[in-house]
Amino acid sequence: MITTWYPNHRGMDVGKMYLKQPREVPYVTKWRVFNTPAGNDGMKQYHLIYTERGKLEEASMELWKYFVPFATQIEGYNMTVETLIGVSDSYKMAGMKWE
Repeated sequence: MITTWYPNHRGMDVGKMYLKQPREVPYVTKWRVFNTPAGNDGMKQYHLIYTERGKLEEASMELWKYFVPFATQIEGYNMTVETLIGVSDSYKMAGMKWE
């Protein structure tokens, strides 16, 4: 999951940049974006991104390429990256089964 923030006055610039980005990213199987106001921090986006199994490293590199222009060209643009694991997979790691 990638969470981004950007100032309200840069919203149109961010939107225009998204329209120029590719619609498909290698190793990404599903991508959903949710927007919400972030108060004094401007706008906030949650990017919930599913990758091909076993291709996390490759997908991460492609996603960095995707987001670098925002971070370098939009003043005040920030992002955090969190690697999420499904509940059933986390149960498997503990030797249990999620049903």
